[in-house]
Amino acid sequence: MFRYRKFFAGLLLAAFCSLSLFAGENFSTGESLFSQNRPSEAIPYLQKAVSEGGEPKAYLYLALAYYQTGQYEESLAITDRAMSVSGTNKKVLAFNAGNTAYAMGNWSLAEQWYSMAISADSSYASPVLNRGNARLQQKKYTESISDYKTYLALCPDDAQAEQILSLVDAIGSQMKKDAEDAVLREQEAERLKEEEERMAVQRAQMQAQQEAEREKAAQEAAERRRRLLEDVAASLQDSQSENLSAGTESTVDYGYESDFE
Repeated sequence: MFRYRKFFAGLLLAAFCSLSLFAGENFSTGESLFSQNRPSEAIPYLQKAVSEGGEPKAYLYLALAYYQTGQYEESLAITDRAMSVSGTNKKVLAFNAGNTAYAMGNWSLAEQWYSMAISADSSYASPVLNRGNARLQQKKYTESISDYKTYLALCPDDAQAEQILSLVDAIGSQMKKDAEDAVLREQEAERLKEEEERMAVQRAQMQAQQEAEREKAAQEAAERRRRLLEDVAASLQDSQSENLSAGTESTVDYGYESDFE
């Protein structure tokens, strides 16, 4: 029985070694193709290496291969998976994911990935510089200047140092102009508000004047109607008096003696 157990254990070990060797071959082939700048050809091998496990670097190369072939969503998806895999270089993965999000034009997401890389290693200069760029795209001027200055402190001899300093000065000038523009906008808004208030008062006065004129016209019309009625009434009164006078002249005088007496 012990002999059989050793036999089966040997078979399992051989199978595992065979799978590990095969997985290693997939990664080696994918890595080789990637290093030859053939990311499209490398992707299938790296996918197999990732699915078989055993080589954390496969995630990094696969994410980069997706990035280089413009498959940005796939690159971010494999990076998300890799962040929970033991042994993967998470700060580099996060930095590369930030570059992917930046290439997509998603500045906010890029900033988040760069910040994750910086949190893993505060001396990691590259994500600091790129986060400054992502923040600049979002017009977070104060934060971007802070990142640029931090980067220069980490890499004082960088070949881009002079260019970065010029950019910092330009951002400072832009911030000053934005502040001045904000003051002008506030003043213009206040002027428009005062002008609107004056116009509102004028409209109210005009409406009151028009109402007063309408009321006056109505009173004058009522007065004319009253006078007309009085004139008509007076005319009718004179005519009635004349009729009564005429009627009196034609009435029978009961004071004379009756012919029947």
